[in-house]
Parts: sequence; C-alpha cells; structure tokens
Amino acid sequence: MMIEKGFLPDEATFLSILSVCSNMGLVEEGKKHFESMSKVYGITPSLEHYACVVNILSRAGQFDEVEAFIKEQKLSTHALIWETVLGACKLHGNLDLGETAARKLFELQPKEDSAYVFLSNIFASKGRWDDVQKIRVLMSEEGIKKEPGCSWVGVDGQVHVFVSQDGSHPKTEQIYAKLQDLKQRLSFSGYIPKTENVLHNISSREKIEHLWHHSERLALGLALISASPGMPIRIFKNLRICEDCHEVMKVISYVTSREIVIRDFKRFHHFKLGSCSCQDSW
Repeated sequence: MMIEKGFLPDEATFLSILSVCSNMGLVEEGKKHFESMSKVYGITPSLEHYACVVNILSRAGQFDEVEAFIKEQKLSTHALIWETVLGACKLHGNLDLGETAARKLFELQPKEDSAYVFLSNIFASKGRWDDVQKIRVLMSEEGIKKEPGCSWVGVDGQVHVFVSQDGSHPKTEQIYAKLQDLKQRLSFSGYIPKTENVLHNISSREKIEHLWHHSERLALGLALISASPGMPIRIFKNLRICEDCHEVMKVISYVTSREIVIRDFKRFHHFKLGSCSCQDSW
C-alpha cells in the first residue's frame, strides 16, 4: 500500500518487516525482503537488519545457514549477532553453537550477565549440572551477578513488586491460596506443567511448586484478588516470561474470562480467551 501510494520503504520499514517475518517464522519471505533492500531500494542494511536475518534463520533452526551468513557478512565481532544466536540456541537446545555464541560474548561483553545465564540454562536443560556449577563459579570469579527476575503490578494506585518464590507481601497467604485454586482449575482443563522450564536440580514435584510461585504469577494472584471483575490486568516483568508461565496465562485468561497483558523485556503479551497476541512466538 505504501508503494502504491508513492511512499518508498526506508530502513525503519524494513526493520519492522524483518521483525515480523522473524516472529511469524516467514523464512523465505524475510530473505526476499532483506535482499530487496539493497537490490531494489538501494538501502544499505544496518547491524539491526543483519541481526533480524540471523534471528529469522536461527529461530527456524537453520543453524548451518546462520553460521554461513555470519561468516559471509563478517558479523562475528558484533555482540548483538551472538546474543541473537544464543537466544535461538536456548530455544532449540543447540548446545554446541550455543556454547560458541556464549564464548564469543564472554570476549565481547565480559561483564554482561546474560550470556553466562543463557549458557547455564542450556546446560541445565540438558541435565549437565556440573557445567552449570562451572558457569556459576566463573561468574563469581569475574564478579558478575545475575540480574534478579521480578514482576510488578499496579493495584489501587500502588505498585507491588514480586520476585520468584516471594513470601514478603502482606497478602501472601491470600495470593498463594488464589494460585492454589487456579492450579486445581487448570489441572481439570488439561494443563500440564512444563517442568523443563525449572532449571534447578530438584524433584518434579518441587519443580511444579516452583513454577506456580514465579513472580508474574504472584503478581497475577494479587491482581485477581484485588482488581474489579472484568478489568484487564497489566503486569510488567524485567526478564523474558518463561514458556510455562506463558501457557498458564493463556489458560487462566480463558477459565477466568479476564484479559491479561504482560510486558516482558521482549514484547507485550495480550492474553485473551486462551490465546496470546504473540501467537506463541517471542
């Protein structure tokens, strides 16, 4: 429509298009638009455009093509590229390339905690607890501290902040009771906890309990016992929402007929009637 009306796409236009292709898994269409930037519109791609292509390929699991693209475009000195690769490696459980990406980030951003945490999480998902411990020791030696995850929600004009497994809120007892009620309702709906999202060496039962006390669920519990029925619930989180919490929010939005909006550090998630606006891609 832009082109038909005489408006040519610019760098920002293509950044939006490539981001959408990445989110929707449109690999061939994304590659086509990327190539048209320089060949059709004479636009020189920026690092962000290259990162979008890496994201498109890596989220689709096309890691051989990712490595070839990075080498061909001489992108190996850019942290943004390896951050993108590392995130996809965690998604797909690609340990070999994930370890390579993390080591690159250790060199490029030695004091950033994200690469250490991502690599540790990949090791944990594979049950390699000795390697998890090695990463923790390395972080300690380098003086690197993991940013604690937290969620916050506004109730009656006041902001309430929660961390995972939090028991400090004055209404903790009511919040936990509400979550226990939801847990039972969700079990009847067919929800099965994704215990692989708990990256701790504990029993399956403990993992399920751990999941139910993630910070965003505690914030949701407070909102549900406090907010007026029918009012949308808005929660903010400083880290990426985990897969299990994402699934839980979808089911809760259905069984409670409540709209739930969560803004994590990646994007907005609008949960309504059992589905999310991100279409399970984030």
